[in-house]
Amino acid sequence: MAAILSVRAIKRKVRSVTNIKKITRAMQMVAASKLKKVQVRLMELRPYSDKIREFLQGLAAQVKDLHYPLFQPREKVKKIGIVVVMADKGLCGSYNSNMMRFAQKFIDEQKKPFEAVAIGKKSVEWFRKQDVKLKAEYQQLPTEIPFSQIKAMTKQLVEMFLSGEVDEVHLLFTRYVNALTFKPGSVKFLPIEPEKAEKKLAHEYDFEPEPAAILDKLIPRYVEVSFHRLLLESMSSEHAARMNAMRNATDSASDLISSLTLQYNNARQAGITKELLDIVGGAEALKG
Repeated sequence: MAAILSVRAIKRKVRSVTNIKKITRAMQMVAASKLKKVQVRLMELRPYSDKIREFLQGLAAQVKDLHYPLFQPREKVKKIGIVVVMADKGLCGSYNSNMMRFAQKFIDEQKKPFEAVAIGKKSVEWFRKQDVKLKAEYQQLPTEIPFSQIKAMTKQLVEMFLSGEVDEVHLLFTRYVNALTFKPGSVKFLPIEPEKAEKKLAHEYDFEPEPAAILDKLIPRYVEVSFHRLLLESMSSEHAARMNAMRNATDSASDLISSLTLQYNNARQAGITKELLDIVGGAEALKG
């Protein structure tokens, strides 16, 4: 009887693990699909982002005295703004926990008062647990986030800097390398730090209007594109992390099912053997 109960328990466990495997497999496929969409946008944006940065650096080198507010570092940094990007959901391995540790270390090292902007539900929850009042929060951003929303988010960061509310703005995000490699990083978003004046455009151009007038139009677009790129880096990292976590869970479920199936067969064989022995014993008793 004990063997029969054991067999039934194992069968129930196999069914349960099989159902979990179906769920993790489906989540893996969804994450892979989202990763592909975000990855395409990121790969399309990277060359544009690199080129607009090259143009900005080249133009800045041709303007003798840069008096643009977004280029002006403050003499004394009294307060900083930090933007922390995390996921809206869990089940993505160590993606969120790594970002939390990185953000905490960053804040501890800065040793300055700060205004925080949280992107992602996990980021919002993390700040709230520390009783940090958020300047702004953004949750449930779509995979294909519209550029109008990017402009609205960057506008707030620029206003915080220009108004003197903060003296620097730092973005804390997860840098995407490939589907297996991504790690937390930070970028000083504002003020913009142009490279050395010696760096010039790879080709000589005649500008119309003057470089200074072009910079007026180029700087806002550069800020928006840079922010969009870093956001896509984090989104790609999140979906890749979730895809890997769900693939590992699916593989573990397959291994567990194999192990349980072996246990089931052993228990079933033991039950059959016991029943045969009982029958043989009974027959022998009748003969005796």
